[in-house]
Amino acid sequence: MHALTRSASLTDYEHVARSVGLDPFRMLRMAKLPAKVLDDPNLMISADSVGWLLAESARLSGQEAFGLLLAETRSLANLGMLALAMREEPTLRAAMQSCVRYMRLHNAGVQLRLDEAGDVVLLHVGANMVGGHGVWRQTIEMSTGIGMRMFNVLSRNTFRPLRISFTHERPASLEVHHRVLGTAIEFSQECNAIVCRGGNLNMPIPAADPTLIREVKRMLDIQLANVRDEPAQRARQVARMLLPSGLCSVEQVAQHLGMHRRTLNRHLAAEGESVTTIINAVRAELAEEYLAGSKRKLYEVAELLGFSSAGDFSRWFRIQFGKTPSEWVAHHRESKATAGSLSRR
Repeated sequence: MHALTRSASLTDYEHVARSVGLDPFRMLRMAKLPAKVLDDPNLMISADSVGWLLAESARLSGQEAFGLLLAETRSLANLGMLALAMREEPTLRAAMQSCVRYMRLHNAGVQLRLDEAGDVVLLHVGANMVGGHGVWRQTIEMSTGIGMRMFNVLSRNTFRPLRISFTHERPASLEVHHRVLGTAIEFSQECNAIVCRGGNLNMPIPAADPTLIREVKRMLDIQLANVRDEPAQRARQVARMLLPSGLCSVEQVAQHLGMHRRTLNRHLAAEGESVTTIINAVRAELAEEYLAGSKRKLYEVAELLGFSSAGDFSRWFRIQFGKTPSEWVAHHRESKATAGSLSRR
């Protein structure tokens, strides 16, 4: 089952694509998306296709910040009912909580999670889609940029995060990043997140209406109750969340889904899956992401994927990919350099 997103996720794609020298309609055809996605914001389309389109647009144009260029043009209205829920919450913290809860109704390809550690709050931004590091990078940067714009609008431009962290490497130019996200940005970090002070999230939202928010959330909760994820999709989401913490196991995944491990595996068997195969597949995806997108040491990648040593990780990696991590990285860099030279011809 593919995650779906409202076609509003491609708002202003035509303009931004043309501004970097791309033919937007040719790109849509390559992504197998109909041209009408640019006219009707409420079509439900594949989040995987959108993620691929953003990544390929960045690659072909040479504009590493393509996702952020799209985010730069967004307004609250682009989020539809989700925007209404956020605007009517009493505080910025409550708006973030609503964003986390109802994001899947707007874009199921994006995963949000709030973590609090003392006075520090992290809004984690993840991608729930098939594909490699390049696909996730553009989606995550665009989602982070949209989030920053929305929180600034709600706070009347007083929202100031401590920093924004990304797992991928620093791009060659930070001009667009600084314009959209500010200057407190860190790359090659352990998570993708907007990091802020908890106390700053208690600021009131001037436009909030407590009567209206109850009705809006009632309607959204009805929609949420009608969303049915396949067990494999939910297990993938949980595994992707738990692996970087080093706490991912069959028991932990089942616990997060509110099931006994045998019950969960019975449901997954109907889809030809098991918790173990799902954890392994997500671990392989994250391994590619960490190796392609940062300059982490091998032991750091091993720890993030739940291995007790770099040697254990290397042996597992060779079984999965048919080459050592260093061989994979060298091949990836060579392929990236070749693709870059071809795109400039």
